[in-house]
Amino acid sequence: MDLGIEDIDDNESSFCSLWSRTHRKINCVELFSNPNLGDDYFFNRLNVKADCNNISDTLNFIKSNYSYDLKTYYIHLICNNEKPVTKLNIPKFGTMKIMSLDVNKYVLNGSRHVEIKVVDKVRLNDWIDVYCRSFDSLEIKNEVTTIISQHYKKLSLLIAYYCKDEIRYPAGCCLLFEKNERIGLYCLGTTYQFRKKGVARELISNAQKITSNSGYDSIILQTLTKERYEEFYKRLGFKTIYKKMLYTFYLN
Repeated sequence: MDLGIEDIDDNESSFCSLWSRTHRKINCVELFSNPNLGDDYFFNRLNVKADCNNISDTLNFIKSNYSYDLKTYYIHLICNNEKPVTKLNIPKFGTMKIMSLDVNKYVLNGSRHVEIKVVDKVRLNDWIDVYCRSFDSLEIKNEVTTIISQHYKKLSLLIAYYCKDEIRYPAGCCLLFEKNERIGLYCLGTTYQFRKKGVARELISNAQKITSNSGYDSIILQTLTKERYEEFYKRLGFKTIYKKMLYTFYLN
């Protein structure tokens, strides 16, 4: 595997570990678990190495010992030459594209209706509320509050306000996580009433500026193809670096 891909994938894994109640390496599988986040394909996951042997035995061991209150884990398997090396006889969930933006080539005119703020500790609750509303996940708000409050210093949090009739409405959010000399863009979301109004574009534009000012050349994000955001990112200049196949691993 290309060393760049290894570093990028480790950035993603390290970010996911911040959200985990349980984080274990079991043979060739890295497990991330947090039942308080519900049925989440990004955070309740099993990262499987491409050359994983005896995968069935390892999965059975996980099912017996690490099910907790979960119904499902989502297996993330990097594809090599468009196909996964390890064969899994379980249902496919989807394809995830890992995309990169050259921040030195990215130019976007700002929107006069959208204002972006870097979140300080006093405004953490505003960011958390927008995140949960953007992803229709108000039921996990307490857990998100615990996670973000605990790891606040490791993250750069951005919140978007949509300005209308001299009123600022919290409209979207994202965060940046830095590791391995890479910056990943995560948790990009827009509340329902402010979608298709340039909020996500403005968040990405500000994330690009922060990334460039930090001395980096690119910013990384992930998108699940069936959520149909890939073309939006491509129009902004993102290009696919590699992809993963995701599988549904039922525990019951």
